[in-house]
Amino acid sequence: MFAGLIFVPNLILAAILFYLAYADYMIYFKWLGIFPLSIGIGAYIIRDGLNEWWAVKNPPGLTAFEKNILARFFPYYRRLSLPNKKIFEDRVSVFRIQKKFQMRLLEKIPGDLHLLVCATGVQLTMGMGNKKEYLNSLGMIVLFPREFITPDINTQLHHVEVNKDIFDCLLLSIDMFSKGIKNVENYYNSGLHGMAKVFKLDNGYSDDAIPCDDKKELLVKLHHIRDFKIGYQFIYTGLPNMEIFEMCTEHFFQCPVALQEQLPKVYNYFMNIYKQDPANKSNPVIQVIEEDIDEVDAS
Repeated sequence: MFAGLIFVPNLILAAILFYLAYADYMIYFKWLGIFPLSIGIGAYIIRDGLNEWWAVKNPPGLTAFEKNILARFFPYYRRLSLPNKKIFEDRVSVFRIQKKFQMRLLEKIPGDLHLLVCATGVQLTMGMGNKKEYLNSLGMIVLFPREFITPDINTQLHHVEVNKDIFDCLLLSIDMFSKGIKNVENYYNSGLHGMAKVFKLDNGYSDDAIPCDDKKELLVKLHHIRDFKIGYQFIYTGLPNMEIFEMCTEHFFQCPVALQEQLPKVYNYFMNIYKQDPANKSNPVIQVIEEDIDEVDAS
């Protein structure tokens, strides 16, 4: 990575200079090695920040293998125009550098799932103007093989949670996330749900602003769009109350045509929030994305 190009040569140079000083080849400049040593140590200490800064300026992009995974398992990616595909790939490559990942109960995070989780986060923010970081309060994503229980939600096993003790930490079960990716008709996409909660908290949105007079009726209609049982959301959130913004977001991206037909006001509300039109199968992004990475979307 970029930081290695700074600290490795400087540390090598420092070692050479100190050796020359020790062997009395450098009589008058014995402490010259302190300068590259200081630079090398400093660059090593802040290597993550340097690598992130370089990645934002020069996104590493994705390999052909990773693009193929997205093409096979991420329908949203397939619908993007070629220019937006490139932007999507670059953002995914930066997103996974900026966010920390942990795997519980398994030794290693499967590469394809790591990629798809990052792609889910980028999917929500593709309509936004270019920024240095998206979902910037999201510091860590913790993956569990199956449903889990935590100190915050300890009454029921669940599949998705956002913990805000120190920073926003998204917890996901691989089992439910994979099912939501592969089988839209029968499972919620818990990844979209969790990312939507982080987005909601970051931007100060609330369920009350959703244009629907009767929230209970809205919940019933959302469940009926895919013939889910009322209360199905409790199974994967473990919460006593419905998270309406998150649930609408999941439907907005997973079954946009049905949501647009049955709840047009709700659909238009989320179209304005995410600056996207997922019902447009040829290209869901409706906002022209600027090239300046320093531009911050005012919305």
